[in-house]
Amino acid sequence: MVMPRNYNDEYFTEHFEELVAEHGGEWIVVARGELIGVGPKYTVREMLKKAREKFPHEIPLASPIPKEEEIECIL
Repeated sequence: MVMPRNYNDEYFTEHFEELVAEHGGEWIVVARGELIGVGPKYTVREMLKKAREKFPHEIPLASPIPKEEEIECIL
């Protein structure tokens, strides 16, 4: 069985270091492999709405971006 390509996970993985450096502590929304928005948690609902309007047949990814010091604690 062939799994469908997950553009959102690919975007997140490929840009993770950049997202942490530039947007640590914020939230992102990605749809169809495209960054829809970045902002504080209270803006996620609006970013998801925008993603669904632009890509109505896709499931958007909403995720918090850890701060650099949070990642260092994990390692």
